[in-house]
Order: sequence, then structure tokens, then C-alpha cells
Amino acid sequence: MKPPSFRLKIALFSAIISGVVLVAFSLAAFLLISKQKIESLDTEIRSIGTRQPGWITNRRDFKRLDEALGFIFGEDHRDQVILLVKNAADGNILYTSAGWPSDCDPAQLDCTLTADPKAPPAAVAPKEDGTASNGRGWGGKGRGLGPGSGAGIGPGNGAGSGASQTLFTMLPKFLTIRTGAGQWRLGMLGTADTTWIIGLNFAQSLDELARLRNAFWVALPLALFLVGFGGWLVAGRALRPMRMIASTAERVTSRGLDQRIPMTDEDPEIARVILMLNRMIDRLENSFQQATRFSADASHELKTPLAIMQGELENALQDACPGSREQQVFSGLLEEIHRLTTITRGLLLLSRADAGQLKPATENLDLTAMLNGLIEDIRVLAEPARLDCVVHLQPQLHVSADPVLLRTALLNLLINAVNYNEPGGKIQVTLEQLDPHVVLTLGNSGPGIPELDQSRIFTRFHRVDVARQRQVDGVGLGLSLAREIVRAHGGELELQKSKPGWTCFVLRLNA
Repeated sequence: MKPPSFRLKIALFSAIISGVVLVAFSLAAFLLISKQKIESLDTEIRSIGTRQPGWITNRRDFKRLDEALGFIFGEDHRDQVILLVKNAADGNILYTSAGWPSDCDPAQLDCTLTADPKAPPAAVAPKEDGTASNGRGWGGKGRGLGPGSGAGIGPGNGAGSGASQTLFTMLPKFLTIRTGAGQWRLGMLGTADTTWIIGLNFAQSLDELARLRNAFWVALPLALFLVGFGGWLVAGRALRPMRMIASTAERVTSRGLDQRIPMTDEDPEIARVILMLNRMIDRLENSFQQATRFSADASHELKTPLAIMQGELENALQDACPGSREQQVFSGLLEEIHRLTTITRGLLLLSRADAGQLKPATENLDLTAMLNGLIEDIRVLAEPARLDCVVHLQPQLHVSADPVLLRTALLNLLINAVNYNEPGGKIQVTLEQLDPHVVLTLGNSGPGIPELDQSRIFTRFHRVDVARQRQVDGVGLGLSLAREIVRAHGGELELQKSKPGWTCFVLRLNA
């Protein structure tokens, strides 16, 4: 499985990190809003209990107070508030509003309240005539809900300064209960002898929280997509110099060492990397040019002394007595000179290919006729090993090629097919035209090329262990030279397959 790209990883990590942050922030915000909603309900319950002191303390008309609370919330929200009054001493229920949930047993509620240490020693209760015992009037300019000009629940024209007095001597307690009709927020307010339980429906607040939660779950995927897409774009822009570096590096070959990565001023870090890579390519180019010049110069300089030595050995071989030791020595030396000449010629061709100076002198060449001539020579080499040559050549196939160079490449392939074969084996040569190429397929029944060596068979001077064990003549330049010659003609040479018992090469040239 192909690993994900670095750009995709950045986009995914951005989305994951942003998602974690958004979920954590939204959870904290949701909890804060929920707490604020509950606190607002608690504040409203306190307000309901403390702004009508007359009815809560000495009037004891609980039904009328219940109706007044319904009037405060309106007819549409009459069922949003409930009221229950209990005797603090014996726990007897003094009043229960009509909207009290039937599945909520008041006896199961813990109505125990703690005395408020900040409460005054004695609560001040308004009298029937609207005056307080401390001389402060109860009918000031505030709002009441009774007859008169105010909006008070008692007689007179308002709930004046007496309404601001502390009537509850117990610390309030709040809790949330769940019933079949929904959730209720209950507030327990009381004095030493009476406990008031005022409840507000929590449904509206829960609906608001649910809408907020749903909006978050809808917005979260969109936010993560936008963050991921933004990370993808940012990563793409950040990796643009890396793609440019990779593109240039692909063009840096033995014939493209003049390629350089364009400098950029966008990112100082990337600019430094590009500078270091360009300097490294400079060093590689200089080293490669020196090695190429040395190989070419050495091969060129060796041609003349080798030719002289070959001529002298040939003359000495002719003058030596037949069967003498001198003749044997001269014959062996002449073979080594031929071997050195072949290596020198191959190195010279390869150095020219590396320098881009291997320019074939092309002409219209009958490839079928050339192969027929070479195969006749190969049959002679194959006779000692009793090799069977199976040939299928399509007649009169012409290519534009250099006859000397192409002959060298084809001869190297055919000689390898003979040398790396088994006694009594087979060589199969097929030539056909498959537009737009002329395709030569050359196979032999040898031991095969080990899998580890298959990717290196075109490397110069590389020889597989089979060649060393069988003492096959050669230095490992034949295949690399053949491929360079074919590439110089615009073609390609490759190993099609190799397994024990059969190895096959394919050569393609433009028709």
C-alpha cells in the first residue's frame, strides 16, 4: 500500500488538531452556556420569591399568588411555573399549584434548608395596611399587582421600600428534576416556619442548548473541511520548492549534469537547501567530467601502443617455430592484446556516450540481412556446446542506424547468449515489426540471472556470480555498451524476463 503524501499528512494533521481544539472549545462553551442558563433560572426564581413579600409572609393566599405568577408569565406560559408550599416544622404541604407534575412526589424532595447567617435577626413583615413595623411604608412608588395605580399583589399603590427587605432567613437551595413533562429547575426559599418551592420549566433552555449543539455538529464538518483544505493549499505552496527540486533532480543524469535548481527568495531555509544542492551538483559535474576525460584520454592513448604491440606479436608469431614454446607465449600474449583492445574500444565508446558525443553515422540499414550474417558466425561459436539456434526473422526490415555501432551491440548480445547457455541448450532470435518499432527478441536457455542482479546487469564492470563461476570471458562491459549504442539510436534495450532455464532480452528501434 502506497503511503500517503506529505501534503495529505499536513492537511489531515491540521484537520485533526483543529477538530480537537474546536471540540474542546465548543464543549467548554457549551458547559459555560449551560451553567449560565441554570444561573439565570436560579436568579429568576430568587426574583419571583423576593419581589412579592406581602403574599409570601403574612397574607397566605397561595392560590391568588399562584394566579399572580401565571399573570406575570402570561397565559401562553402559565404552565412554565409551578409552586409548592410546605410547613417547615412538620413537612405538611400547605399548597400545590395545578401544574405541579404528577410524577414528582413532594415528599421525595429534600427541603431541608440551612439558616442564612447574613439574615437580620428578625424579618420585617408588612402589615395589612401597608406599613412596616419599623415605620417604612410598603406602598411606595414600586410596581405591584393589586388594585391601585401600581402593579403589586396587595392593596395600596405599589411595593415600596418594604419589598427590598430580606424576608427569607434560610439559605436558598436549587436542584434540577426530570419528569415525564420535561425538566424543571426548582428553587427552595424559606423562613423558619415555611418552605417555598418555586419551579421553572427547563424545556425552553434545553431547546436552546439543543439547537446550539446541533448547530455545532453541523458546522464542525464544514469547519474541518475548510481547515483541511486550507492546510492542503498551504502545504502545496510550502512544498512547491520541493517539487521544483525533485523535477530538477530527475533531469540530473550523466548527460544532464548542467541542470541547476532555480533559486528562490520566498523562503530562506529552502533557498539555502537549493544553494547546497546546486553546489553539490557542481562538484558531481566536475568529478564526472574528470572521470570521463580520463577514461576517454586513457582509452585513446592506449590504442596506439596496443596496435603496435599487436603488430609486433603477430610478426613474432609468424617467425616462431611451429609448436615451439615461443609460439605458445606469443599466441597467449596476442589473445590478451586483443582482449585489451576490445576493452579499450568499449571504454572509449562509453566515455563518448557519457559526454554526449556518441553520434551514430546513420544510414538506411537492412537489419534482417545484418542479423543473418551475425547468426551464421554465432552458429560456429555455438557448435562446441551443441546449441540449437531457432531464428524467425521478418524479411527486409530496414532501420536508420550506424552499421558499425549497431553490429557491435548485436554481436555483444549474441555472444552473451552463447556464453551464458547450457550445453545442448537453445538460442532463439525473433525479429518483427511492431509499429512504430522494429523489435528484436533474443532468448537463451541459461541458468538465469539472480533476482538481486537483474537491476544491475547494465552496470559497467558488473558480472553475476554465474559468469565468474563458469569462467566466462569478459569484463562486464558488453550489455552496458550495447544499451548505450541502442539509446544513441533512439531505441531501448531491456531485460524482459529471466528465470532458471530461460533469459530474454528485447531491443526496440524506430522503424
